[in-house]
Amino acid sequence: MNIAKLSVLRPIAMSMVIVLMLILGGVSMRGMPVDLFPELTFPIVAVTTTYEGAGPEEIENLVSSPIENAMGTLPNVESVTSISRSGGSLVLVAFEWGTDMDFASLDMRERIDSVRDFLPAGANTPRVLRFNPSDLPIVQLAVTDPTGEMTKAKQLAEQEIVPVLNNVDGIASISVEGGAANEIRITLDPNKLNSYGVTLDQLQQIIASENLNLPGGALQDQNQNLPIRITGQYENIFDVKSLPIPTKNGVITLDELGEIIETLEPTTQLSYLNGEPAVGISILKQSGSNTVTVANDIEKQIEEMKKILPEGVQIKSIFNQSDFIEQSIRAVATNMIVGSILAALVLFLFLRNVRSTLIIAFSIPISIVTTFIFMYFTGQTLNLLTLGGLALGIGMMVDNAIVILENIYRLRQSGLSLKDAAIKGAGEVGPAIVASTLTTVIVFLPIVFVDGLAAQLFKPLALVISFSLLASLFTALIIVPLFSSLLLKVNKKQSNFEERFSTFTQWYRRVLQSALKHPKKTVSLVLFLFSISLIGIPFLGKEFLPQQDQSFISMSARLPEGSALEATYAVMEDINEQLQMLDEIDSTFITVGGADNFSVRAGTQTNRANYSILLKPVNERNRTDMQIADDIRQRLKNIPGADISISSSDSGFSSHPISLSITGPELNTLKGIADDVISIISEVDGVREPTSNYTEGNPEIVVQLDRTKASQYGIGSAQVAMAVSNATRGIVASQLARDGEELNIRLALEDTYTQSIEQLENLLITTPLGETIPLQAVASISRGQGPTQITRTNRLREITVNAHIVDRDLGSIVDDIEKELRDRIYLPTNQYKISFGGQDEQMNDAFFKLGGALLLAIVLVYMVMAGQFESYFYPLIIMFSIPLTAIGIITGLLLTNQPIGVGSLVGMLILTGIVVNNAIVFVDYVNILKKQGLSTTEAILEAGPTRIRPIFMTALTTILGLIPLTIGIGEGMEIQQPMAIVIVFGLSFATVITLIFIPVVYYLFDQWREKRRNAKDQITA
Repeated sequence: MNIAKLSVLRPIAMSMVIVLMLILGGVSMRGMPVDLFPELTFPIVAVTTTYEGAGPEEIENLVSSPIENAMGTLPNVESVTSISRSGGSLVLVAFEWGTDMDFASLDMRERIDSVRDFLPAGANTPRVLRFNPSDLPIVQLAVTDPTGEMTKAKQLAEQEIVPVLNNVDGIASISVEGGAANEIRITLDPNKLNSYGVTLDQLQQIIASENLNLPGGALQDQNQNLPIRITGQYENIFDVKSLPIPTKNGVITLDELGEIIETLEPTTQLSYLNGEPAVGISILKQSGSNTVTVANDIEKQIEEMKKILPEGVQIKSIFNQSDFIEQSIRAVATNMIVGSILAALVLFLFLRNVRSTLIIAFSIPISIVTTFIFMYFTGQTLNLLTLGGLALGIGMMVDNAIVILENIYRLRQSGLSLKDAAIKGAGEVGPAIVASTLTTVIVFLPIVFVDGLAAQLFKPLALVISFSLLASLFTALIIVPLFSSLLLKVNKKQSNFEERFSTFTQWYRRVLQSALKHPKKTVSLVLFLFSISLIGIPFLGKEFLPQQDQSFISMSARLPEGSALEATYAVMEDINEQLQMLDEIDSTFITVGGADNFSVRAGTQTNRANYSILLKPVNERNRTDMQIADDIRQRLKNIPGADISISSSDSGFSSHPISLSITGPELNTLKGIADDVISIISEVDGVREPTSNYTEGNPEIVVQLDRTKASQYGIGSAQVAMAVSNATRGIVASQLARDGEELNIRLALEDTYTQSIEQLENLLITTPLGETIPLQAVASISRGQGPTQITRTNRLREITVNAHIVDRDLGSIVDDIEKELRDRIYLPTNQYKISFGGQDEQMNDAFFKLGGALLLAIVLVYMVMAGQFESYFYPLIIMFSIPLTAIGIITGLLLTNQPIGVGSLVGMLILTGIVVNNAIVFVDYVNILKKQGLSTTEAILEAGPTRIRPIFMTALTTILGLIPLTIGIGEGMEIQQPMAIVIVFGLSFATVITLIFIPVVYYLFDQWREKRRNAKDQITA
């Protein structure tokens, strides 16, 4: 080929190009962001709204419903789900995959602006939140104080730690959870207020208006213009106590109306680290920033801060995503190096020539560097999948180089000079390796047209493998001929291995000759093996993505609705006793109350305790995170009154393994069906923690206003609600600035009227005429039970049943659940439906789309080969190697106990392009020999022994290069392992197919064509 000739004749220029590529590759690698997975765009947007004091039914009607109606008219919307709970609304809008989420979010904000006026006056402005795994914290810290004073710990976190960390490049936001804050609480006696004729609203206005520093103009004095500033801000609690209050009985100080003290403000959230009170800090990174770099910079800042922190104060990392990233990438890099070494050993074993081995060995780093250049300029990141793609491509990178080098070596042995052998050797097999490379690259084209989560995950992997193969093609066509013309040295004496391989080649020739004599028996035997392998398909399970051991377990404990924070804390202590018995746990961070850091929720949840459990590294424990999680389940199953949910091996972007959606009009009927479903699926082997998102009603106090009586006093619902709210929650009137912090000044009534229903009935309400009447005079008060939350999907009531799985594959468990529900569940009418969602829905969607991509890839491979051979006939022969690889694939998956998943399907996609490569080289050489005058049989018997060495070398380098990934050595290898297994076992059998079956099929088809040609000649004659 001209390009090979140019590289051979211009070695100095090509050497300069190589050096420049190495420099560019190094710069590219350093400039690429490092992350766990590629940045994903989820077509889900959340709209959150808070409306303090409102129950779920009011939230549903007044807040969720208007937002649902507005969101439902947006284009490309698949579903609208609303969750209405006490104090807040969460509306989840799911768009079709492929939707431009930037424009979709903008449309949502415009629709929200149009419905804002229809929301109740007390509701906050709805916020639009894009859901993205990168929005999850990359680092979580815990701050502890040995004195146990959480006010100081929180103040330290907010005023000292957070400002320093905000200076780190790449941080998007930092949130502080837990701890406590001081406030100035003014506890008022309602009787004194009445006797002095003062109301809470009046006190609030006085306290706020007096706490100001105001300008008072300017004064000319001695030729100076002096501004006047009137200072009235409170400097300490004594200023608040001595504040003069005008009343109908004269002016008095504020402390005469009640007790004024500095105390802790009410809290609905507590945090603990290993049982000790702590303050949590969650850090999110900016989109596109380097996770590892940001996390490392955070750790450096923390180490600097530790030197100046008060004695005993500790900052501990409870979660650091970069640790798992670094461990995973280190494992991938190690596997790449091991794979490269194994490939080099194969080359040396076959060639027995150090220089030849070095030529191929040089081609690997040059191909890798070229790949990094492609990755950098296409905006890829260094992550588990892109590096996994590079590891998958290591073995394939040298295939083209081996074919060309082996041909050059053979021609050099025949007597050609180094330069002539390099030019002719590259020219002879150049078209074949271009075709074989294009067949491998072309299989990834269909992924471009596939959408969904699986496509977003594996598109970068497909790109990297394509880049690596194109880089290897460049290396094989240019670098290998160049190095061969300069360094290649032919062994004049055969080594022991070469002699043995020559004996093997002779044996192979005899086998091939026997197969050609009995072609129908050979074909029948292969088809029999193919049929036998298909019997194993029912024994293969199905899964979406493999579980990944990230040494992290997330757990939540939920008490009955309405449980106070103190009751939740008591259960937490019981749980902690059990967790302390597990040696594999490194640390435990607990948040009592509030919401889980890793989910978008609305409203307060004082009945929940969320656990972030950090395990010891994988190499320091004998059990996986899933086994430890299941052990925790068994230990905690007898905790009274607590509903425990445990999640492990969570990548952060997949749904629950089992998720059943039950929809219908009546909530009570849905609850009954959900209870039956939970009872049924809990009996299925492998199912753990089946729970529904429906919980028993939240205990509540119902104040029913008698409008007739209330109107006689001139009182309305708003005034009653305000009086009750002020009595139970108090009013924040202003803030007191002190030492860099702001303390709330809270007005609160004595709890005389809020300790029981009977006392609440005696709550005094001031009428417009200044009279005071008890609440029971205008309203009846009773204890009731309201729904905790109301969920609707596409305006239909919905209850979702979720469950985890252990020790079985997802597909088998779903099949068992479907059978059990079909036989045992009863749905009252057609209005009630049960549908599968979660990972099962994601799995089926991915299987359908990737299956279509696989079929399209086969068609594209055939088209590329048809263009290369300028024939429809020879590509058809080569295509027989693709379906028969199922023998190796199924055998490999059964032997390794791997279910079919997205990783396996992507492996099959890659294998589709790989398995035809050797067949292309084989058939191309047969055609060359036939053009030289040999018969079909002679050409096959000549081509087989000639091409067996490069075929074996390319197959073994690819297989051995993937052995570390196949074994799954190191952390984070779970996703690449199924791909590697499919390629290794599939390619192993494909090699046998190429060497035996393809020649036989070629022979049979050639005979058939010859018979047709003779028949036509006879008809013509």
